[in-house]
Amino acid sequence: MTTVEQKIKSIVDKMEGLTYVFDNWQTANLRLDKLPFPAVVNVLPVSGRFNLNKNQLKDYPNCLIAFMDKIDFDFDGTEADQKVELCKSYAKEFILRLNESGLFEYIEGDIYYSTTYDGLDSNVAIVAIELQLKERQGLLLCYGKAIGEIFKKIRDSLYGREG
Repeated sequence: MTTVEQKIKSIVDKMEGLTYVFDNWQTANLRLDKLPFPAVVNVLPVSGRFNLNKNQLKDYPNCLIAFMDKIDFDFDGTEADQKVELCKSYAKEFILRLNESGLFEYIEGDIYYSTTYDGLDSNVAIVAIELQLKERQGLLLCYGKAIGEIFKKIRDSLYGREG
């Protein structure tokens, strides 16, 4: 079974020149000091919901995905605007690639974003988007198969054990 995070990473991997980080803000902050920019941080989801029907159990996490690039310590408005527009272009590309992937329900309508400067130890301009991603293909339910057996296989794959 492919996790939502793995699906997001597969989309970001198609975008040229971005460093991908999946972590909480504090750990990502430390890791980004040693990584090349521009970067995208897929922040560990803090909430979401499950969608259950007769055949599948799907994950619908609330995601925060931040696109960022280095900015001078004493940046001026023109430089900041250029960096924000660059980060917004990465966010737009990600959304379009996400829709193209077919891994999640189609994203449309208003998509909230926020901008931040100097929010991390590195001097960066950040454009973060908030999305609830809805898996199109979740855990397929096979009635007659023991529930414990299904989840043992999933957990073994997450821990890298052969099942």
